[in-house]
Amino acid sequence: MVARVCLVSGGTGGHLMPALVLARALRERGHAPLLVTEGREVEKEFLDREVSGVEAACLPEGKPTKLQLPLWLLKATLRARRMLKERNVDSVVSTGGRASLPVALAARSLGKPVFLLEQNAIAGRVNRWMMPFAARMYLGLPGPGMTKRSCFTGTPLRPEIYRIDAQKARAALGLDPKLPVVLVTGGSQGAQRVNEVAPEALASLKTRVQVIHLCGLGAVKSGRDVEMRRRYAASDSVAVAVVRPMAMDMDTMLGAADLVICRGGGTTVAELMAAGRPAVVVPYPHHKDQQQLRNARVLADAGAAVILEERDLDAAKMAAAIDSILSDRDRLMAMGEAARGLCSLDPTSAILADMQQHGGLR
Repeated sequence: MVARVCLVSGGTGGHLMPALVLARALRERGHAPLLVTEGREVEKEFLDREVSGVEAACLPEGKPTKLQLPLWLLKATLRARRMLKERNVDSVVSTGGRASLPVALAARSLGKPVFLLEQNAIAGRVNRWMMPFAARMYLGLPGPGMTKRSCFTGTPLRPEIYRIDAQKARAALGLDPKLPVVLVTGGSQGAQRVNEVAPEALASLKTRVQVIHLCGLGAVKSGRDVEMRRRYAASDSVAVAVVRPMAMDMDTMLGAADLVICRGGGTTVAELMAAGRPAVVVPYPHHKDQQQLRNARVLADAGAAVILEERDLDAAKMAAAIDSILSDRDRLMAMGEAARGLCSLDPTSAILADMQQHGGLR
């Protein structure tokens, strides 16, 4: 029978991409996914590219203050409840983001099962709140969050990530196949400190490199991407620099890269594992539970990454970390193999099979 599954996500690409992957898989299996987001332009762009034609809806965008939160949550939950009833939804899958809480509450008020996907090594605040209402929680990374209602599956990723081709990726980007490539990415929102430090660090390397720098939408809106291009162009160490706000084709970006400089978001870490790419990780420092640092430690403990904490970060330290990896080909290859060794091969199928067993699919 056809199941009507609501996938709710938002906030960042790291939350949104797993939802889109699951939506595509559900449609391929003959089910009817409904995607609920906050309605941001970047979400619509991802939606059109990855799962064009899938029905979508949105809850109001905006960040309520602490005083506004109770009223916002009440209104959003009532709206979500009407939406789930009108569309005859059978179950809800939450991959994180502000919209997840009211949709999950609405689903439980209607007696519909709720499934959570936690991409991080430690559960985020919204998923911790929702865990008592959830039928199951699927863990994207191994960590301390295991309970009777949770299981480690890995994070759903685009199939292309698992079968990247370095030669084809470099050709597609017009890069020299003989020079090493460093990919810098702070996610769809960008990472300001990484954007500030990376151009100077890469310009001072002993090894001549090519750079792909995904600077984030914020850097483009403020015009800081222009300064990045100028700094890279003035460097003798950087042979080629491609500066973009973000990438829809992360399989190509990762395929071309020898080394990745990045934040430690759960989906980013999962992509590094699937692609088998070594990394220098600069975790986002302002989560109270140090979520990204814990994610990065999954890689570092396996020998797949070096962690540079932002409070200690400067260009010299980043350059030293990059040089030490790129100058040792054996270490570079071993780090990539260690990353791939952590990868869960088919998270999407594992999640859908488990949902079938627990009443999420008809």
